[in-house]
Amino acid sequence: MNLEERTNQIFVELLNNPQIPSKVLCEKFQLSRGQLNYAIKKINDSLQLENLNGIKRTKQGHFIIPNETLMNFKGGEEQPTEETKDYVFSSKERIYLLELILLSKEEYLSLNHFIDSLQVSRNTVLRDLKDLGSELAHYELTLKYTRKHGYFIDGDEWNKRRLLSDTLNNLAEIYDGIQFIIQFAKIDQQAVETYRQRVEMVEKDLNVQFTDERLKVLPLLIILLIRRAQKGRLISYSFKINYRELADTEEYFAAERVIWDVDGISENERVYLTLLLLTTNLSKGDILSAKEINKMKEALEGVIQNFEKIAGVKLENKEKLLERLLVHMRPAYYRIKYHLNLQTKYYQENKDANLFSMLYLVKEASQPLEDFFGEPIPDAELFFISLFIGSHIVESTEIVHPENRKTAVVVCPNGISIAVLLENTLRNLLPEIDFVALMSKRDFDRTDYDVDFVFSVVPLKTAKKLFIVSNFLSEQEKRELRERVLRSTALIYQETVSPEKIMATVKKYATIKDEDRLYSEILSLFTPKESKILKQRPHLIDLLDQETIQIFEDQVDWLTALDKLGEPLEKQHVITPDYVKTLKQEMPEIPVYSVLREKIVLPHTVPEAGATGVGISLGIFKKGIPLEDNKMIHTVVLLASNDKEEHIDLIFELMSLAGSEKLAVLEAAQSIEEVRSVLLSFNQDYWR
Repeated sequence: MNLEERTNQIFVELLNNPQIPSKVLCEKFQLSRGQLNYAIKKINDSLQLENLNGIKRTKQGHFIIPNETLMNFKGGEEQPTEETKDYVFSSKERIYLLELILLSKEEYLSLNHFIDSLQVSRNTVLRDLKDLGSELAHYELTLKYTRKHGYFIDGDEWNKRRLLSDTLNNLAEIYDGIQFIIQFAKIDQQAVETYRQRVEMVEKDLNVQFTDERLKVLPLLIILLIRRAQKGRLISYSFKINYRELADTEEYFAAERVIWDVDGISENERVYLTLLLLTTNLSKGDILSAKEINKMKEALEGVIQNFEKIAGVKLENKEKLLERLLVHMRPAYYRIKYHLNLQTKYYQENKDANLFSMLYLVKEASQPLEDFFGEPIPDAELFFISLFIGSHIVESTEIVHPENRKTAVVVCPNGISIAVLLENTLRNLLPEIDFVALMSKRDFDRTDYDVDFVFSVVPLKTAKKLFIVSNFLSEQEKRELRERVLRSTALIYQETVSPEKIMATVKKYATIKDEDRLYSEILSLFTPKESKILKQRPHLIDLLDQETIQIFEDQVDWLTALDKLGEPLEKQHVITPDYVKTLKQEMPEIPVYSVLREKIVLPHTVPEAGATGVGISLGIFKKGIPLEDNKMIHTVVLLASNDKEEHIDLIFELMSLAGSEKLAVLEAAQSIEEVRSVLLSFNQDYWR
């Protein structure tokens, strides 16, 4: 601060002794009252240039120095100054207090109430109320008065809460503002401490740190929002999800610790409070509107189209898949937007190789979603999208079930992601049972399902045969559950041979190195087609032989490469000449969607183009084929399939090969025998 010497001395004195009376200060520096006023004005002008609040005087002639000013020039902890009862509010500060009183009201508010609270005249209050009306217009709110209800703020609840948040922030900046909030809103001091500790627990649970200012205001805001909600002043805007759909995240559990004991709060209000804890300022632009849903739907349509191109499949009943994905993506929207952390163990501990191969394909297809969110999609979210698409492929396959197969539903109150993963686990574990529906506890209570069994994460009142299961089952728990289900039902007696009987027999006559893995392999033999997301089909090593592997030493252009790779498949009657002709029309240049991990090109098209079987043809191009950005591709695999599922494993293998160190060894091979040797080694690693 650039102050004259005497003014600077006055400022230093005030910093060191803020309780000094004006009279004593005048005597010490031999100042008249007017000279002191001028010095204080110069000090405040300098403070304003540094964005600091100025010094004020009480009616009793004492000085009030804002805590931020003391801390800025003296450092250390906030210094207590004059008693708050001596503080004189400015007209702006009185408007903030009127907003607070009106938004936290628990009683009838009259003009006399404001006069008594603010300790000002009737005319001053009337003038302040007029100014308040102008301020409220910025929030699309109005000040109203009726004999029945007194003074109140009228308008949308969302805007009232936005105003409340801003009001608390404004009041927190004035001298002893937090205490004024507590005083004028009539908040219990113990409640403030309780919620402050809970907010600090959120910091610890999520390993985040709120700013000091936010940590001061947030507990007060939560208390007042809970008060409004409990009095029926509710957010009418729908978040398009329910509270439990955020249950897949660490943030949900942290937020739950803040409001766990609050009664009379609707699910919509809980969503609001949860998101409020995770954002600095929650606005309507941050939540899922109907317009955003339509945009997200378009993005998901783009993902499905990309997946079909990359995987070479045509998905049936895509509208059904799209609707399921849209339901799943509503809570995922908030998880991705606010970087909420999924309980990743539910996919990290899943060992299904086919699921993770599907994840690679979905990741390659996910660009429309990335464009929608403006950032990469976390692998955990892509994993669950993969789960939905894989399950849809299975369901789309026409299956004839025996008439006497048992049916079951899965009840899971947690988020839909975990619920779908649990359902998939149970389908694979109990292939003898058809799992016909997945639902919440509330849906189950409302509907009488005609099924034989119920598998639930929570206890239920039902006459059906009920099995309580965990969200995530360990290998041991899976075995115990299967044995329990078979033992308590007639299923075990319907089978001439069961996985359990085979295991018991093998253990009699052989030493088993890995009992869990052997059991899993035996169980998979009993799993019908629809119980697996994808079954194992021909592998690369099965289809790539002396005829279908070619090494090109000379430069070869893209269209010639298609002709060359198509020849062995024509000889094997896997494709007709029209297939390559169609490929050349559809792909005059290498399309981006056909490049796996920027390493392997996979040209393929629909079966109707001339695919009469399933086959692949591999070409190693030593001098490379140009790709965009001057990149060179050295491996091209032409794929043909007349079955929508038969070739999926081949694509999974190729995706893995494209990311493997063995690809460089493959491309360096000098003979077909060397290529086969590399593929055999890769096959053993991939399928072990």
